[in-house]
Amino acid sequence: MSAPQALIEFFQKEATEYLDRLDQLLTDPGAPDAAAFLASARALRGSATMTRLDGLPDFASTLERIATGLRDQELRWDQRLHFAVRGALAELRQLVEKAPMWAEGEQRRARTQSVALASVAAGYLATKAPAESPTAQVVPISRFFPDDGMPAILQRNPTPAITLAQRFRSDVAAAADGVAREAAALATSPAGPSQLALADGVRRALLGLADVAESYGAASIANLVTRMARAPLANAAERAGVQGFAQLLMNRELTDAQLAAQVKQANVTWNGAPAPEVAIVSIESLLYRGHSAVTRAREVRDQLKVHWQRGSLAQPDAQALFEELSDLLDLAVTT
Repeated sequence: MSAPQALIEFFQKEATEYLDRLDQLLTDPGAPDAAAFLASARALRGSATMTRLDGLPDFASTLERIATGLRDQELRWDQRLHFAVRGALAELRQLVEKAPMWAEGEQRRARTQSVALASVAAGYLATKAPAESPTAQVVPISRFFPDDGMPAILQRNPTPAITLAQRFRSDVAAAADGVAREAAALATSPAGPSQLALADGVRRALLGLADVAESYGAASIANLVTRMARAPLANAAERAGVQGFAQLLMNRELTDAQLAAQVKQANVTWNGAPAPEVAIVSIESLLYRGHSAVTRAREVRDQLKVHWQRGSLAQPDAQALFEELSDLLDLAVTT
C-alpha cells in the first residue's frame, strides 16, 4: 500500500531537504553535531512513514537509531562508520527518487541496505557507558534458577520460531543480496569515473556483510569478504568472484554442511589456488534405496510436518515433497 501521488511528491521534496541537511552535517569526516543529525534523521523517518512504502521507513529508522546512539554516546564514530552513513544517504536519495514507481525491487533494496547499515553500526557500540547514564541494576542469573527444588523461572523454548542457524542464514543472505546487486551494477558499467563510485558501493556492501558474518562468529566468511573489499576490483575475475560468492550465500537450498564446504573452497579459489577436480560419481550411488530411502523418507516427513504447521501444504514445495515421499516408499523395499 502506498500514499496518494500528491503526498508522494510532497514527500520527495521534503525528504530531499532532510537529506541535504544530513549531507551538509557529514561534510567534515569528524563526528557530526549529534542533536542536528538526530533532528534531521527523525524528520526523515517521520516523512518516510507517512508514505507507507514498504521498506523505506525501516531504512530511515535505522539511520535514526544511529543518530540516537551518537547523541547518547552509545556509538563510536570513525571514518568507516562515517563512510557507511554517507553511502546510506546516497542510497536513500536514490530510493526517494524512485518513490512514485515503488515496487518489489525497491522494497528489497531498502530492506537490504537497512540490514547492511545496522550491521556496520553494530560494530561501533561504545565500550563504556556515558558518565551521566545511571547504572542499571544487575540481577544475577541464579535468581531465576532457585536451588530450593522449585521449578526454574526461565526455560529454553524447545521449539523456537526460528533457530540461531536459521537466523544466521537469513541475515547473511540479506546482506549478500546487497553485495550481488552492487557487483552486478559494477560488472555492467562502462569504463570511466563512475566505476570508482560503483566499486566503493561494492566495498561498502562487502564490509556490511563481513560485520553480519562476524557477529555470528562466521570467521571464514568475514575474513574472505574483508579481503574482497580490500581488492582493487579492477578486473572481471575479481568482480565475478565477488558476485559468485554473494550468490552462494544467498542459496538457501544448501545445507549448512554444503555451505561450509563451498565457503572453504571459495577461500581457496580467491587465494589463487586451482580448484580441485570434481570426482565423477556413479549415478547409482546417488539413488536412495533400502535403509537410506527410509532415512530420507523420515526427513521428508519432518519437512511436511513443518508445512502442515504453517498451513502451507498447498504450496509447490510441499507438493514436491509429497511426490518424493511416494517415490521413496517404493525405493525403501529395494536392496
